[in-house]
Amino acid sequence: MALLPSVILMLLLFASCASRMEKRVLKAPEIPGAAEMPGHYTITDYKNKGGGGSIPEWVSRWLDSDVHGVEAQSSYDGRFVFVHRNEGNSFNALALWQDNFLPELDFPRMAASRIEARFSASVAYPDEEYGDFFQILIRAASDASWTGAVNEDDFWVLKKYLPGDDEPESESWEFVILVTIKKSDFTSQLDAIFQKVSPDPPPTDAQIAAANRVKDHFFEGF
Repeated sequence: MALLPSVILMLLLFASCASRMEKRVLKAPEIPGAAEMPGHYTITDYKNKGGGGSIPEWVSRWLDSDVHGVEAQSSYDGRFVFVHRNEGNSFNALALWQDNFLPELDFPRMAASRIEARFSASVAYPDEEYGDFFQILIRAASDASWTGAVNEDDFWVLKKYLPGDDEPESESWEFVILVTIKKSDFTSQLDAIFQKVSPDPPPTDAQIAAANRVKDHFFEGF
């Protein structure tokens, strides 16, 4: 039996919505590595507290205002700051994660994540906005052999989250690793990656223009 026009229309709309949902939807993301604070908390313990140590300035700045706050420190002039974080209930597992961190192996993913965030800012569908250029760029950044990244410091804190609406009181360990790289080193290596990205088939003129707008002002808000 033939479908009524109204039924056909509904099926078409449903198919269109389903196809749309398969695409990657991104809200304007925060900088990767930014402190994630699901609720109010107090820090009840931290690295070297028992020996009279204090929380380093870079950790306090990061908790308050993400990597941009750390980059504002004069000690990191001329360098980009990346913070690798992990949080959970097992101190030993997090300590093992920290001990196994190697800039030469882990920094490419950190760089790719921050590049992805820059291109995804204020764009709901980056795959549509930039075409295949977007995915190829992120993959290339993640696979690249970045050099010059330095493991500056690491730290941990124990957070006690205060109870809220439908949320019980809880505790969580948070480990953070501070990595920096000279801005000139990062910029030159990123430029080389940009040069190598060559999607096939090529993006449309509109997609090329959209990507170039980000590239031309890439480090504004990076």
